This record gives sequence, C-alpha cells and structure tokens, in this order.
Amino acid sequence: MAKIALAQFDSKINDVGANDIKMARMIADAAKNEAEIIVFPELFSMGYNLDLIGEELFNLTEGADGTTISIACNEAKKNGIYVIIPIAYKEEEKIYNSAVIIDNDGKVLNIYYKNNLWDIEQKYFEYGGHDYRVYDAPFGKFGVIICYDVDFPETCRTLAMKGAEIIFIAAAWATTHRNLWDVFLPARALENTVFIAGVNRTGIEGDLVYFGDSKVFDPTGELVARAGENTEETLFCEVDLSSIQEIRKDFPYLRDMRFDFPRTTKNKKDI
Repeated sequence: MAKIALAQFDSKINDVGANDIKMARMIADAAKNEAEIIVFPELFSMGYNLDLIGEELFNLTEGADGTTISIACNEAKKNGIYVIIPIAYKEEEKIYNSAVIIDNDGKVLNIYYKNNLWDIEQKYFEYGGHDYRVYDAPFGKFGVIICYDVDFPETCRTLAMKGAEIIFIAAAWATTHRNLWDVFLPARALENTVFIAGVNRTGIEGDLVYFGDSKVFDPTGELVARAGENTEETLFCEVDLSSIQEIRKDFPYLRDMRFDFPRTTKNKKDI
C-alpha cells in the first residue's frame, strides 16, 4: 500500500514567504500522518492568476538555489517524505510552469516543465520538452503532470506506457471549467489502468475561484478518495498499487492498443 497526501492549498497571491511557511507545516503534518509523498497544486507558492500577478511574476520565480526549493528539500529530508512542489522556475532566463520532484532524502530528482500551456500562460512561460519521466520510489512508480496537461490523453498514456502506477496532476482548476475536472481524471485512470491523483487549489484570486475537490481514482475509474470543496485541507489516501496487474486482466487497454492507425496531415492552422 502507498499512502499519499494531496495538499489542497489556498495560496496567498504574490506572497511566496507566507506560502512557504504553510508548505513546510503541511509537509511535516503529512509525514506525521505516515504519508510517503505529498503533492501541492499548480504555482502554489505565488498564486496562479497571471492577470493579477502580471510582470511581478519575474520577481517571484526562482532557480535551483531558490528559497521554496531549499525549504522543501530540507523538510523532505527531515521528515523522510517525497515532495512535489509546482512553482515558477527560471533556467537560463527562461521561465517555466514547473513541478519540482524531491525524494525522501531531500534530493531534487527532476524538474518537470508543463508541456501544455493554457491561455495566458503562453505569454509568460516556455513550453516543456516532453520530459514525461517515471520515478521509481519505495512505495511505487509515479509520474507528474500539471493541470491542462491532463486534457490531452497522450500525457498520461506516455507515463503509463513507461511504467507509471500512479499519476499525480497538480492543478489550479477554476469553476469556469469545473465539469472537465470531473471528466478527465476518471477517464485517464480507466483508459490507462493506473491510479490518478488530482490535487487542486482552493481559494479566490480576482475572478478565478478554485473549488478544491482534490480526488483519487483507481485503475477502473472509480473514486476512492475525495477532499472537500472550497476548503483548505490535506487529503490522505492509501492506494494498493499491486492491484493494477490484476485489474489489467479485465481491462487490457494497454495490451490491446494498436499503433498502426493512420496519422492526420492536417495543418494545425486549419483547426
């Protein structure tokens, strides 16, 4: 059994310091509750509403030696827990909507750059390089994507084909597209026969209202755990990753998938 923690976070916009303090507290609390990994929502350390943040974004980003990463690494090592922190990350003067993956020794394993940028994100962030990596932790094999990535079936399919048993989605999902949150998560779980764990923001930033509702689905698309709506809390859930192979006998989608479908040559500009 793997015990996971999803930090349904209410960020204080433009206040990295305040959000870092709360992050450290939630990491320690997750470890006390025997969680093996804790995952935070998209851009939790500064807030998400780029219409409000604007050019201040460039002062809120950080590199490899940044404060948020340093605190998270220290807390991960001190508490012996894996930590995933989605932040705005700067590398060679380019800024990425990213997720920093930290192991239980406090070591940064990788920094995933969001591959599918939503709307105004394209103005501020660079696209990722399709680095869909699977991490082999003591509790199981996992992958990480960010919010809009989950709208595209190829993201989770790639991770599943690489051996991921659980895929974490770090999101800042607002009420304007609430129904899609309810559709995509169970669909990605079932079609790839993996566990899907989506952690969403809560709180209000201008005209964006984040509804929370972080949840976990099993490989048949059934809901196994769910946080409240419009509340800041940590959702704890135990998942039996060893059940996947047995489930795939009844749902052999990955085994029976064909790779010889014709590809379209349609130009994206025509869509």
